[in-house]
Amino acid sequence: MSTPDSTNYSEQIPIHGASAYKVQSTITNVKEVNYPFVNLVRFIATIGIVFLHSGIPLAGNDYNVVIHKVNHIEYYLLLRQLFKFATICYFMIAGFLLADKVTEANPFHYYKRRLNILVKPYVFSFAIFIILLLIRDYALTDADFKWYDILKSMKFSLLYTAYWYVPNYLLSLLIIVGFARYIQSPYFGALLFMLTLFYTWYDVYSSHHTASHTTALFGFVFYMWLGVYIKKNNVVQKIKKLNFLYLVIVVLFTFLASNFESYYLFHYTHIRDSLNTLRISNQLYSVAVFVLLIGYCDKPLKFGIFNPRNETYGIYLYHSFFTFFVLPSVENWISYHYHISLFSYNVLGMIGMTLFNCAISYFLTTALVKILLRYKFAFLPAL
Repeated sequence: MSTPDSTNYSEQIPIHGASAYKVQSTITNVKEVNYPFVNLVRFIATIGIVFLHSGIPLAGNDYNVVIHKVNHIEYYLLLRQLFKFATICYFMIAGFLLADKVTEANPFHYYKRRLNILVKPYVFSFAIFIILLLIRDYALTDADFKWYDILKSMKFSLLYTAYWYVPNYLLSLLIIVGFARYIQSPYFGALLFMLTLFYTWYDVYSSHHTASHTTALFGFVFYMWLGVYIKKNNVVQKIKKLNFLYLVIVVLFTFLASNFESYYLFHYTHIRDSLNTLRISNQLYSVAVFVLLIGYCDKPLKFGIFNPRNETYGIYLYHSFFTFFVLPSVENWISYHYHISLFSYNVLGMIGMTLFNCAISYFLTTALVKILLRYKFAFLPAL
């Protein structure tokens, strides 16, 4: 595809697209144009996702019962709110990276390539997760197992664990690809935004129904479209011209607004998930963080032993193994054999355990992904 300046772009595709585009001019030699903020968004958002999925020892108690008994729970909610931008930023960066592909002569070819890259490692990881879930819930307990329990476990995993993201991403991408001819129309974006607002009302604010953001089947298409729109209209360069201090102020303001809203929802409403990603305040906060990261990152960053481009998809697929199975099992073992209870109603204890579990899960998952990539196992693409 040709851009307005007659420059042709070709892409190296990682998780959601590319962090670098090779630009071949019809006049000059090949050069590379980098978008360094892409890997920064990946890196921070992935840490955020692992953190949000890192639970606390519950000693058999229901999570929603526990947090309503903790004094000063607002400090714990505040810390979790800090990373609630992650999901929306994932969709925005996905849209940004596919922008030049959805307007190809046949954008469905791009969709097919995404399927080939994403589905096989997803199915492999998902199948192992289901097996471990069945072992935990049935083989290691006295619960009666029936074959339809497999379907129940699959439904739970698809709707209420990290595995919801890829099906939702692929569905969002299919809509973007299917309506590629309207992709630059603000009216099309407005229509998608209205769809997001419907899920916002239905899943967050409705007095008759509340649900997790993971069940919002079309709730994030708008943010994928917004990422496309930012790229196609060169909004990045406009963001770079904004005063960075103003961007920081906007992020702080939206962060505070998100905390006030979560505090209100937690204490004064029936909603179970007071940190629902689709809260209006959190949507604004997420976009503000995305813009801030674009404005901050002017040159490629070094991530030390981490490689956001190659490892993000693997971390997404396998971090739940540690947050769901490994760490809870270790904590239960410690409690049983050493009579040390890690469960606590103390807010500082909850914060400490969550941070500890996040750090351990992130590093162990990264190590596992490096091994899988090194030996070309689990179908993970080594990009």
